[in-house]
Amino acid sequence: MRRFLLALLLSAAAILPAAAQSTAINGSIEGVITDDSGAVLPGVTVTITNLDTGDTRVVVTNESGLYRAPLLPLGKYRVAAELQGFKKLEQTGINVSAGQTAVISIKLGVGALTETISVTADAPLVDLGKIEQGRTLSEAEIKTLPLTSRNPYNFALLQPGVVGFENSEFGATRITSNGALLRVNYQIDGSNNTQKDRAGLRQMPISEIMIREVKVVTTGYAPEFGQTMGMIYNAITPSGTNTFKGQGSYRFQRQSMVSFPFFFVGPRNADTKPPTDVNIATVDLGGPIVRDRTHFFGGFERTKRDLSGLSVITIPSATAQQLGIRDEKFQARVADAKFAIGKIDHQLNGSNRLSLRYLFFDQGIDNNVGGGLLSVERATNFSDRQHSTGVQLVSTINTNLLNELRVQYATRAQARTPGTLAGTGPAVNITNVAQIGGPVASLSDDGFGFTQDVGQINDSLTWLRGNHSFKGGFDIQHVADTRTSTAQQLYTFPNTAAYLAAKNGSNPFGYTSFVQYFGEPNLEFSSNLYGLFVQDDWRVSDSFKVLYGIRYDLYDVPAGVANAPFAASRDFTIDKNNVAPRLGVVWTLGSDRRTVLRANTGLMYDQAILAGYEQALVNDGTNARAAAT
Repeated sequence: MRRFLLALLLSAAAILPAAAQSTAINGSIEGVITDDSGAVLPGVTVTITNLDTGDTRVVVTNESGLYRAPLLPLGKYRVAAELQGFKKLEQTGINVSAGQTAVISIKLGVGALTETISVTADAPLVDLGKIEQGRTLSEAEIKTLPLTSRNPYNFALLQPGVVGFENSEFGATRITSNGALLRVNYQIDGSNNTQKDRAGLRQMPISEIMIREVKVVTTGYAPEFGQTMGMIYNAITPSGTNTFKGQGSYRFQRQSMVSFPFFFVGPRNADTKPPTDVNIATVDLGGPIVRDRTHFFGGFERTKRDLSGLSVITIPSATAQQLGIRDEKFQARVADAKFAIGKIDHQLNGSNRLSLRYLFFDQGIDNNVGGGLLSVERATNFSDRQHSTGVQLVSTINTNLLNELRVQYATRAQARTPGTLAGTGPAVNITNVAQIGGPVASLSDDGFGFTQDVGQINDSLTWLRGNHSFKGGFDIQHVADTRTSTAQQLYTFPNTAAYLAAKNGSNPFGYTSFVQYFGEPNLEFSSNLYGLFVQDDWRVSDSFKVLYGIRYDLYDVPAGVANAPFAASRDFTIDKNNVAPRLGVVWTLGSDRRTVLRANTGLMYDQAILAGYEQALVNDGTNARAAAT
């Protein structure tokens, strides 16, 4: 029945009229063409040329004098309008950003078609076509704003209404938007980049070499976007142009440039200052393979950062000697991260444009320990490797019908192994004194493994009819998860004397508690996410625009354990009523077009957080896996 309902919904989406506003990876140009008296001019031929790549789109104004060119690649454009009996007009300096609708309305003067008037457009004071709330971070901002963390997700905090705190490394920035705590739909080129097991986490870290623009939408997003009630963060990757362009950089930090950590314990001199060296190298290059037809872009970053200063160990020397452990105030803890991107954009023919891109991230942190009362015995070597491959095909079926197909496969794998100075045997916590022993204190220590594979396909059809731009489409994601748990063994002692008595055998049962995990360490589960939408971008007049539509999401969560002793783990309810209507308007006030009024409303349904289902499967009451205290 589930497959039948899905097939029925997808069939309905295929025949529904389909909008160009707020597209995930492209932009649009539209406007109304009039004569000097203000009368609209139907039948005007409008040629839209991408000055970076040579791509050309030709459209014709309708009976209302309106022309529209959706699904345009990002870049700088020239718009040329011509009609017999009028002077030809060319306007350049038009920049198209992700999800932007550039409104370029033109007046044609009476004259010979052989006469050409050239105009260079100034940047508009306000975005006349935008309905949602948010902004686009430009390439100039991404390349020039300070980014000592090397984590572009921190840029989301520049958006008004977004609060949280940045991440000093490549971890997840904690973001609250639109009143929703840690609820973000992360995307790369309009495809999934959201970790499905927890809220508000991106799947793949990214570098500035991987980003051309960032589209941040906090509220009022069109029906084509879903799976969040908070913010959408869409990173758009760069593309090559007809000009070879590249850059290289080297950034560094040395121990002598920084102060001692605030909580450092011990003498403060050059010999005891924690190492804080940083070395960052980047390089990227883009250009033509075949001019006006095929372009490439590639980039690489390597960041090596000594994190020892962030994990100062505060166990006093006398205590370390009493416990018989190494007296370390910090452990050499180096994060070595590598980023890479490769992308090809190819104009197959006059009607089809294909983009292929590959992203790579790999980070290893040796002797990863948090500091404080954690001794170096509890350090693990952490590895995190990710790949993302995406394909986009934009097809112009005819002047009024366009299709956009995106396919992506992304995978992430994490693991932990013992550090070079790791202890052996069970982990030992001595309350308020020290944490020693083997690195097996939690389920995410030595032996831990995490993989998540996401396959995705989404397709949307745009149909231009009169003053309407209809759009409809679907999104399907298959998520496969694998978890491997540490064979956890943890003793907790109330004080040092109790630990030493247990160690020498005089009182082996003086501990407060002992926790152990045993049974099957591996867990596998999968889920599916389905989305359907229909919307209409209706230009009621040259100054008033309405976008309305409806979205439906179905979250097919992991299957339960049919014979589980706990009834709640046998089967999980699938929510089937996630119907989300949306409405937005934008009204340009005054003849000078310097003021815009926007309003939007709608329902948004968040995606299911898979960690809850994971816990229900782990704790299903069977004897497959269990923890005892």
